[in-house]
Amino acid sequence: MVAGLSVLFLVSPLHAEIQPHGESVDHPIVHWHEWGNEAFGRAQSEDKLIILDLTAIWCHACHVMDQTTYAIPHIVQLLNTKFIPVRVDTDQRPDLDARYRAGGWPTTNVLLPTGEILFQTNALGSEEMEAMLLEAQSIYDTDKAVLLKEASQLWERVREKVEAGPSKANVLQAAMVKQSVEMMRAQFDPVNGGFRDAPKFFEPEAIQMVLAHGFFEDDPGLLKIGLDTLKKQVGLLDPVWGGFYRYAEQADWSQPHFEKMLSIQALNLRNYVEAFQLTGDLQFKRIALAIIEYVSRFLTDPQTGLLYESQDADVRGTGGILSMSGAEYYSLNESKRLAIGTPYVDRRVFTGSNALMAWSYLYASVVLEQVKIGDLALQILSRLFPKRFDVKKGLAHGEPGDGPNLYGLLSDHIFFGQALLEAFRVTGQSQFLQYAESLAEVTPRLLQDPANGGFFDHPQMPGKIGLLKFPNKPVKENFQAVLWYLDLFHLTEKPTYRSIAESTLQATVMSRQPLPLALSGLAIDQWFRFPIHIAVVGNFDNAMTNILMAEGQRMFCPGKIVKRFDPKEGQAKWGDIIFPYDGRPVAFVCTDRLCSAPVFQAEDMKKSVADMMAILRAPVQK
Repeated sequence: MVAGLSVLFLVSPLHAEIQPHGESVDHPIVHWHEWGNEAFGRAQSEDKLIILDLTAIWCHACHVMDQTTYAIPHIVQLLNTKFIPVRVDTDQRPDLDARYRAGGWPTTNVLLPTGEILFQTNALGSEEMEAMLLEAQSIYDTDKAVLLKEASQLWERVREKVEAGPSKANVLQAAMVKQSVEMMRAQFDPVNGGFRDAPKFFEPEAIQMVLAHGFFEDDPGLLKIGLDTLKKQVGLLDPVWGGFYRYAEQADWSQPHFEKMLSIQALNLRNYVEAFQLTGDLQFKRIALAIIEYVSRFLTDPQTGLLYESQDADVRGTGGILSMSGAEYYSLNESKRLAIGTPYVDRRVFTGSNALMAWSYLYASVVLEQVKIGDLALQILSRLFPKRFDVKKGLAHGEPGDGPNLYGLLSDHIFFGQALLEAFRVTGQSQFLQYAESLAEVTPRLLQDPANGGFFDHPQMPGKIGLLKFPNKPVKENFQAVLWYLDLFHLTEKPTYRSIAESTLQATVMSRQPLPLALSGLAIDQWFRFPIHIAVVGNFDNAMTNILMAEGQRMFCPGKIVKRFDPKEGQAKWGDIIFPYDGRPVAFVCTDRLCSAPVFQAEDMKKSVADMMAILRAPVQK
């Protein structure tokens, strides 16, 4: 069903306002429909193809099309009279983005009236757009019966594949982790850092994987891959205001696309904090602080503390007209930038990206000793969860009541769940664990495939339109779900969570989709590797108790769980282990098989952890 027009990309930076100029006789505008029953009903009743424009507020190439292709009167007339034009914001509708985006933004789709893809391409000039529209119309007029028949048969094939399901055999092996690592080594760019060639994108899960596995397996070469990449990709860091640009066109991290996305800041912050935690190298700390400074200054609502979604690449004036490109603007110093103005900030607050940054803020607050950002993260979580969580529908993706909204997206649930667990680890406040468990109980009911395991990306409900009827289980989010439920299991010791993690991991490893090397390696490694537990026993108001607790939290040891016990509240018991207490604050470092001798001084804790590493470096089959 996907035919092959040539795919054209605009490879300049990305942005402009999606809203068009006011309409006039000389300047007609495209009458964009929202995705929904009204647009599809018209397409079917009028027997017209749908033009689906998948765009983004921050997308430069999208705005170029608005100012050029979609401003040409005869293109506008053709779209408005012969087609049903539908425009979708990718940040607001990640479920549609997952199904209709081809490569980058914008994605221009020609759909049958029922929503199946006839053609896909990216940014088009006016001549290419006109040629595509006329060709699509001609093909539809000539082959309509065949196309509609194939579309109806498509859903029957989908149903058969879903019912067949994956194999139920246990395919998990610890050796899979080594295979992932070796493939990542092969893809590493030893000259420029990063993985693969141009264009260069951030791969935060790959950094997380090589740092964690290199640490556990005492592999300096693997650690060097991660640390070198973090040093090289600094070419995408704004040297004036901080914050990372979206990606680079060249292998050496040059020719940036200058958009700044909240999610990119969050994931990079976590990486650089971990690098500082591992090495003590102050350059990693400085970069982490530069990210925090940028987000605090440009992407934070000063009234609520909630976080904005993105900032444009370019400076634009009235009607989205380009005033200065990002390449020129971001080469200026601060005073010259401010004299010109600042690129537009999308002030929408989305659940998943706010949770990602809260998660990174909490982690950074401990390692960098930045209490303020930890408090801000707790404020974000405490504001959003009560307001956006519905026990029947799950988490709202955006502000409830503020335009079209989605509930129950898998990515929102996972990111928020991980942030809640981080809040519990950092503060010890049971409220955050209770929130996380409430979310973890709702998520399977809304999203889990009870027959074959794994999670769908959104609730499977009747009435879905177009490819939303396709039951998609995204492998990336499913591996993240495995990590979340494993964390829940280790924190609560409830076997239900481990069972969900296992069935999800089994189903995802057997997926027909390509598996992300880093995330699959992380998930399988954490399945076979029991995390280090650090128990701190002492009165909560004792200074040494807090010093031991802080040292345990600041130490680099991926997946570790640090728990504090106050003898005044009863016996210091973790699982089957009862920790002795002689009145002095003390820490114990444990695996699933043994615990260390008592640790009374913070400086001795690293040695105690190091003494356990030989055990952890040999993953145990469970």
